[in-house]
Amino acid sequence: PDARVADLCAAPGGKAIALGAKGNMVLAADASLRRLRLVRENVRRAQEMAGEGRHLRVYTAQADARSPAVGEVDMVLLDVPCTGTGTLRRSPDVRWKVTPARLAALTALQERILHVCAEAVPKGGILVYSTCSLEPEENEDQIAAFLRKHPDFRVEAGSGVDERYLDGLGQLCVLPQSFGFDGTFAARLRRSR
Repeated sequence: PDARVADLCAAPGGKAIALGAKGNMVLAADASLRRLRLVRENVRRAQEMAGEGRHLRVYTAQADARSPAVGEVDMVLLDVPCTGTGTLRRSPDVRWKVTPARLAALTALQERILHVCAEAVPKGGILVYSTCSLEPEENEDQIAAFLRKHPDFRVEAGSGVDERYLDGLGQLCVLPQSFGFDGTFAARLRRSR
């Protein structure tokens, strides 16, 4: 609570709203104005549901995560654009959009976003990287490459997460065939210096 959070790939806004409901001040940014409108609408609805006595401190801004307009914050959340292969059960059309060229383009975009946004994380701060993909290039490989270039960050298992969803490094790794719901990956990275 009371952390300053920058959710820099925010649409549709669910994670920003959840963090705001815990008392955090959240900047929810997205590059797409159309998708940012969805964030604003979802924040408005969540505020109505929270009631007059509670104010969600979720603020929106159109901004591109490849060059974020944010200074140091306590936590940066990056739910990056990805292939979405973890959602195949719900969205079978995803399979027709995944090609080697698209995967390569997305991993390059993810890498850029991750490296640029790391600059907004101060010593002791947290960077959360997540996808709804099952591809190692977008997940474990992406984090391993990031850590090689940024030795001042380390993976830190989050509290309150059932250990069966964590891999050997403490990263969230949900496989649909194992758990019966959408696949997802997330790494919580703490800056040590």
